[in-house]
Amino acid sequence: MAKPDAQINRIKTARQIEILSLVEKNPGEYAVADLCERFSVETATLQRDLRELREMGFDIHSSKNKLALLGTLSDSDYRMLLSNYLTSVGGIISFPKNISLTVKQLGERTLQIFTSLVAAIEKRESINVSYIRHQDSRLLKYTLEPYDIIPGNKDWRLIAMSGGIFKQFIVGGIREIERTGKPFARSNGYSADNYYARSFGFFSGSEVFDVVLEFDSKVANVIGNRTWSEDQEISSKSNGNVLLKMKVNSIEEVGSWVLSWGGDVKVLEPVALRDYVLVKALGIVERNGSQ
Repeated sequence: MAKPDAQINRIKTARQIEILSLVEKNPGEYAVADLCERFSVETATLQRDLRELREMGFDIHSSKNKLALLGTLSDSDYRMLLSNYLTSVGGIISFPKNISLTVKQLGERTLQIFTSLVAAIEKRESINVSYIRHQDSRLLKYTLEPYDIIPGNKDWRLIAMSGGIFKQFIVGGIREIERTGKPFARSNGYSADNYYARSFGFFSGSEVFDVVLEFDSKVANVIGNRTWSEDQEISSKSNGNVLLKMKVNSIEEVGSWVLSWGGDVKVLEPVALRDYVLVKALGIVERNGSQ
């Protein structure tokens, strides 16, 4: 069965941006024949891809039979290319409308990191990464089995198997990425829905906490008209206050959210969440109180 035109165009767009990424990162390394073999296309198709890229303003030319990109890409180029690329591979990952923060984080590594991640996920191939851990800014090295890329509010999360455990990595923290060429057997039990089933935001932990919060009547409508968790229970009290019950798997993540409500919320359960909020609130007072 022939592929529909829309699918053909998405495949072509993804291939052209991956070509641009390879030539940008490795000037003078690839000949046309190399790219034909890499993407399993005829010479005429590859030459057409290069011509269309040049028509878009990307000055790719051959010198001594090797391809190079003349000039540099701007932030607006990266934003446009990344938007187009993520749209073209929409069957693998989803993307938010605004990706400016992603480009600011990754800069000239933007295309190389995303195209490498997408290819590794699609081909079920392990990767080696150098990664800045956001908790303590340590540079660490991992061998990962990548499963998914999830857009957050301000960042992208890579879900990957590391040492037999699913973990999250902030894509903007990846400094170097290398595809190993080694396939891995993807777990049939993984799904993004299940992974984030008890997640309040984008962090997914292994322990589940039953949270009970009491909100002041002045914010009752805001709380009651929003969905904060898939299994939430909201009830009203005689004084106009509302109770919010839900299950979460990160005290830190829901604790930060609770703190944002200031004096309009009281933590009833669990004790660990109440202690977390108190410690953070006292720290804020100590640092910002009158001198």
